[in-house]
Amino acid sequence: MDRLAFLILTERETLLPVYTRSVGHWDHQEKTVRPEGYPAFQWLYCSSGEGVLRVRGKEHAVYPGTGMFLYPNEPHEYEGTEPWELDWITLYGPEVEPLARLADLTRSGVYKVRSPEPQLAHLRNAQAIALSRRPFVGMECSKAAYALLLDLGNGLSGGPPGGSERGAERLQPVFDYMEAHYKRTVTLDELAEAAGISAKHLCLIFKKTVQLRPMEYLNLLRIRKSKEIMLQERHVPLKEIALRVGFETPGYFSLLFKKSEGMAPDLFRKLNRLV
Repeated sequence: MDRLAFLILTERETLLPVYTRSVGHWDHQEKTVRPEGYPAFQWLYCSSGEGVLRVRGKEHAVYPGTGMFLYPNEPHEYEGTEPWELDWITLYGPEVEPLARLADLTRSGVYKVRSPEPQLAHLRNAQAIALSRRPFVGMECSKAAYALLLDLGNGLSGGPPGGSERGAERLQPVFDYMEAHYKRTVTLDELAEAAGISAKHLCLIFKKTVQLRPMEYLNLLRIRKSKEIMLQERHVPLKEIALRVGFETPGYFSLLFKKSEGMAPDLFRKLNRLV
């Protein structure tokens, strides 16, 4: 059954970093042509049927398990064979684009969803809230919209269909290797060998997926392990902790710890009563 809801928003709700003005579901999405685009970001997820999105002079196939992400004010049109079932939401606020780019939604197009259940649950939740006829539900719908963007970051298959590797899955052997060997010096070539790819390719996938270089992530893992030791063995000297988590010198450990946590390790211990 078709569902369509437009929200009444207070001024306070329009100041939220992410919010929505409309959500809905179409049992069959009719052909839509917008020569001047739409004034908000949009996410439209396909549950059944097939269609096509035309944007920026290209055609993109839309089929179950994919979604259309559209940037504001960009000319586009889409249509599908009947029935073409879509759930959709409009997205407003200053943090929508940064969160979208973090999810690798860098342009208008069609994106394959690896794990559709969480994002579809957020869409349906927003619809239920908006259709409840309760006043001032904009805040609740904002939570659903924000959660949707976060889950898209975890659930996309690396961009448009046919794009790059499924980053997190491809990197799992590297994460496992780091977990097993962080206590000693680990080289980039070792990590690349664990993934079965070249060091250069590893760095490219890592940067795209994690937004960090492999060694940066490894050092963050070591910092986390150092905090676990501080919690479990409160009287171990920081110098010994640094060596136990794979840092060659206590000075470098302290430097990276402060960069990561915003404070030196001895202050961290003091503030968290770990001494």
